[in-house]
Amino acid sequence: MAKRKTLADRLIQEIRRAERGGLTRYRLAGLSGVSESQLSRIVNGQIVPTLTTAERIVNALKLQISIGPKE
Repeated sequence: MAKRKTLADRLIQEIRRAERGGLTRYRLAGLSGVSESQLSRIVNGQIVPTLTTAERIVNALKLQISIGPKE
C-alpha cells in the first residue's frame, strides 16, 4: 500500500509546482505573510507548518484545504 501524503507533503508539492510556474518564494512570502526563511524550511522538510501557516500559504496559492472521510 502506498504511503498516504500528509498535509505538509501536499503543501510542499504545491509550493514546488508554483515555483516551477514562475512564482518566487519572495513573492509567495509577500502574498502569504509567511517569511521566505520559513517557506524554505517547510519545503526542505525541516519544519512542519502549523495549520494556520498552511492555510495562509494555501490561500496565497489560491488553493483550498478540504477534509473528508478516511478511505
